[in-house]
Amino acid sequence: MAEDRSWDRIVDAIDTKFGLTDHGRGTRPVTDAVHLSESFSFVTFDKDGLTYKLERVQGPAIIDRRTVGARRAGSTVHYENVYDPTETSLKTRVYQQESDGTWTEIAPESFGL
Repeated sequence: MAEDRSWDRIVDAIDTKFGLTDHGRGTRPVTDAVHLSESFSFVTFDKDGLTYKLERVQGPAIIDRRTVGARRAGSTVHYENVYDPTETSLKTRVYQQESDGTWTEIAPESFGL
């Protein structure tokens, strides 16, 4: 519950300083484990003529990362995440809207608040 209060304080600060253009909540499947779902909340706002989106995602925690692929020269290797469906994790991401309408994730440190 402390996470919800923190999110509410962040949203209130953004609303006071910049004003909100949109907000919402929803659920979606986890990208690499479609049998699991994650919930998200987001707010969008304008700062210095640019549109930003702040997103908070709560979903299953990653407990292991497996390497999948052959160990021969020239072969490709990819990683597979292992999730714990009972333990949750929180992530906050910041996106900037590009001129073509797509969202690009940016580092929170570069946001400059």
